[in-house]
Amino acid sequence: MSNNYVLEMKNVTKRFPGVLALDGVQLNLRPGEVLCLLGENGAGKSTLMKILAGAQPKDEGEILLDGVPIEIESPHHAQELGISMIYQEFNLCPFLSVAENIFLGREPRRGRTPFIDWRKLYADAEAILQRIRVDLDVRRPVSELSVAQQQMVEIAKALSFNAKIIVMDEPSATLTDHELKALFELIKNLRRQELGIIYISHRLEEVFEIGSRVTVMRDGKYIDTKDVIDLTRESIIQMMVGRELKDEFPKVTFDVGKERLRVEGLTRYGAFENVSFTLNAGEILGLTGLVGAGRTEVARAIFGADVLDAGTIYLDGAAVAIDSPKEAIRQGIGLLTEDRKLQGLVLGMTVRENCTMANLSAVVRGLFIDRGREREIASQYVADLNIKTPSVEQSAQNLSGGNQQKVVLAKWLFTKSRVLIFDEPTRGIDVGAKVEIYKLMNELVRQGVAILMISSELPEILGMCDRIMVMHEGHITGTVTRAAATQEAIMHLATGAELAHA
Repeated sequence: MSNNYVLEMKNVTKRFPGVLALDGVQLNLRPGEVLCLLGENGAGKSTLMKILAGAQPKDEGEILLDGVPIEIESPHHAQELGISMIYQEFNLCPFLSVAENIFLGREPRRGRTPFIDWRKLYADAEAILQRIRVDLDVRRPVSELSVAQQQMVEIAKALSFNAKIIVMDEPSATLTDHELKALFELIKNLRRQELGIIYISHRLEEVFEIGSRVTVMRDGKYIDTKDVIDLTRESIIQMMVGRELKDEFPKVTFDVGKERLRVEGLTRYGAFENVSFTLNAGEILGLTGLVGAGRTEVARAIFGADVLDAGTIYLDGAAVAIDSPKEAIRQGIGLLTEDRKLQGLVLGMTVRENCTMANLSAVVRGLFIDRGREREIASQYVADLNIKTPSVEQSAQNLSGGNQQKVVLAKWLFTKSRVLIFDEPTRGIDVGAKVEIYKLMNELVRQGVAILMISSELPEILGMCDRIMVMHEGHITGTVTRAAATQEAIMHLATGAELAHA
């Protein structure tokens, strides 16, 4: 392939107070290729892309577009230069139409009047969607679209700026398998149009599906760039973590203890019906199924976040009434939510405050919170969980995704919960941090904690669970043992087939 680069980033350095975030990093991108940018959480990928997108200035280094040195002054300037970034959290106005979102702030006008030329707006939007072979009603409000369709709108918006470079940050994180295939087809279409795509993902299987080359970063430094054809999953992991990762799923099996949690006939009409299962001390029970099967809804109901219409919950053999998360915590149940940023953390608060917020009574002295005790507890969790943060007074929003997830874990560990529900515990975090979380789960199970693990990633479910329960459209279609579980068997159940409980 030609070395005529559309983008070159040379010796890019970025410093924050007390932190060297980027240390002489390089990256280059060819027209018509997908460059997969990989690295553990905290490797510096997001910082490098924010510099490219004009959201942050670099301290040192050089950026060239089509061989010409440039200084990117702002996000608007980056767009004018043909650089568009699609963030994991979309930047769309939900109550405006597809067309209005694509051309927001740049709507065509009727002559010299301030009035929008709606006919031209809709025609221009349809032309861009046709270019990427996406069939959407351009008059439809974005709030009515699926996540995958909203992503297509973001891509169309990027193309409306005549983008030459598109950065996609974790674009597959919330997509179903069908939607993911559609995204990959769209990416292949963009490649044929000679666009350069930088693709950030923690799902290594996607690298081999759509990637041309791979650039790996570690601890703010550039490691290497290689053609995908010359790589294996194991070699990528070794580049990312700096060592050989011998066991991606370090499952340890313990003797199963007494019953911790039993639910019978749980029903929330419109979400799930007649859900019954038992979870014992010393085991990890997996709960999986296709998107929309009702997995998260079951977890929320057990935790008291949603009201049950029917059913009974038993803890250690005794029926309990859980009508709120506060009561669930009091009863010894913790829930690591699917969305750590919106529901798991208070991003504007410190690591210290987030670690203790679910069990404040343990750090209150009289009428006041004992800050010294809080710092001591948070510092211990930072050390035990290997949380990368300058201090416990760092704001949670400034941590990488993997380290944010560890803070959420610390919060629930501090409650001494007997039952922990992990909802998508490794979504959006790197392979090294995943292994650390798996090892922590092993340790919790060894201590007699019972874990209900909800995940969409079948390798994770197969690798870490003692039993696997599968849902389809609000119903449990079967439970299989670890020994009997295969991807084929689970997908069979996830698509609605019935199987006797193992």
